[in-house]
Amino acid sequence: MTGTDVSTWQQFLTAQNDYHGAIDGVYSPPTVQGTIAYQTAKGLATDGIVGTGTYSRAVLDGYQASPGRVTTPGMDAMIDCASFASSIASAGMKFVARYYSKYPAKIMTRQEALALSKAGLQIAAVYQDNNNAVQYFSTQLGSQCASRALQIAAGTGQPAGSAIYFATDFNPTGEQVTGPIADYFRAIAQVFAVAPTRYAVGVYGSGLTCRIIRDSSLATFTWLSQSTGFN
Repeated sequence: MTGTDVSTWQQFLTAQNDYHGAIDGVYSPPTVQGTIAYQTAKGLATDGIVGTGTYSRAVLDGYQASPGRVTTPGMDAMIDCASFASSIASAGMKFVARYYSKYPAKIMTRQEALALSKAGLQIAAVYQDNNNAVQYFSTQLGSQCASRALQIAAGTGQPAGSAIYFATDFNPTGEQVTGPIADYFRAIAQVFAVAPTRYAVGVYGSGLTCRIIRDSSLATFTWLSQSTGFN
């Protein structure tokens, strides 16, 4: 592995006093050892790989991505975060992803949204029921989920023009993405297009899902799943 991303990582490790080699953009054995030293110091898995856990920790420690890329520390949660919003902000987080759903226990309330905002945190809204198998995607379900998401967004006071992401929480085939999943997002787009308050559509899922749905103009924003086994 070579390139500017490696150079930026080497610079970060140097600032952490975990790497003392050349800033040459080559992920060489000394760079691996520097990464392991950093992981050891932070109590992370010591595999020498800059995976999601190591990368997330580095962002909290001030890591800045290569020019043209943005890194912002944040988290997602399936529980009400209102009572510890200030603790989340104190930990260095800048945003929290919270859920809209047909399941009441997962839903972000207006009170929670206000508490997070008061703590200085931005909020990402994600609609998710089950969404972990292809049978949860169809035109009818897309219309239902979009309508429910709009209703919840109005209740929480989500600002017009912001995004609501819709989860595709499994690893679909290309045929499944261009079929039922595209139908689902097409229905969402149609409901959103006539809503009194306009929101952007986002997609959460595999790289394949995000690319196809985005390139089909069915979503403006993409959120790549951290599941390394996904396409």
